Amino acid sequence: MDYSKFYLKNYVPTDEPVEEEDKIIFPRLEARTQPEIMYINPDGEVFDPELKSETDEKEDINILNNGQSSINDDKNENVSVYEGIEENSSYNHPHVARKQIAKKQSLANRFCQVMLIFTIVVMSIIVSADFLTDGKAIAAIMDCFKANKIEYYAVLENPRDDITSSQVDSYAMRLKGGAGFTVKNADKYYNVYAVFDNVSDAESYSKENGGQILTLNTEFYDDIQGELKSYKDYPVKTVDDLNKILSDLTDKKITTAQAIEKLGDVKEDFAMTYDNMNNAAKGDNEDKSVTLLANASVALSALEYLCDTTVSRPNLACDIRYTVCRIIFTYCYSA
Repeated sequence: MDYSKFYLKNYVPTDEPVEEEDKIIFPRLEARTQPEIMYINPDGEVFDPELKSETDEKEDINILNNGQSSINDDKNENVSVYEGIEENSSYNHPHVARKQIAKKQSLANRFCQVMLIFTIVVMSIIVSADFLTDGKAIAAIMDCFKANKIEYYAVLENPRDDITSSQVDSYAMRLKGGAGFTVKNADKYYNVYAVFDNVSDAESYSKENGGQILTLNTEFYDDIQGELKSYKDYPVKTVDDLNKILSDLTDKKITTAQAIEKLGDVKEDFAMTYDNMNNAAKGDNEDKSVTLLANASVALSALEYLCDTTVSRPNLACDIRYTVCRIIFTYCYSA
């Protein structure tokens, strides 16, 4: 706008005194006094401007947060155009905020990269270990995730149409150290070589010697009630102890006499467990409780027969495997 017409072009100062009455007195403005502001439109009319709503103010604040800000210099102090907005580094310096965001994104990307590399390394180790152990590593890991689920795996051989033929095969298997436990499955009679607690061991033996794998599930007693509930998995410890003795015997870590002594300890331990089960079952006439206790009685009889030194047997290894089969099949199939 051109203000040249307001300049005092022809003013010439004089030395003549100015009368008191001719002096123009201007009101003195205090330092903090705000001048009155009048709004005049192009037509020369005075008007009151519309105040901004809260929505408009929020939009202005959003614009400022996106990097559009203005500051006035008043006595070397930075003052924000909009009152009520706190000063911070990201507000007055948008590029700083952008750097902070980029830094956070960079850290997140690095974390994702580290996790990806870690996952690849772990998976590579697992796959390599599984390859070197012929599939046993992954099987062991999967077994860890089978919460409250116990399974056994029986290797069945020599399918026969009649039980007489199967019994002949049974005796021949026992001479070789197998259990020779005869079972009927899908209208055929089979001889069980052994019951394994690990599917990898069962598959390994089946692959080398032929036969098929039968999975024995023990979930039938999971919902049993009463005091017998704490004994629902009674075969687990006993079978583990028998398999440990069998392994040491076949690896010739212990003699037959030492194995028989250890088997006696297993029988005594289970006899105590059976007495505790009898006490817990008093007054409990539920079907599953009665069945569980009857199965434990069969297991105790099998252990007593195994420890009988007067019995003539082809070898001790086959009788240990036979006892394991009798305990597990009775526990799983009587239900």
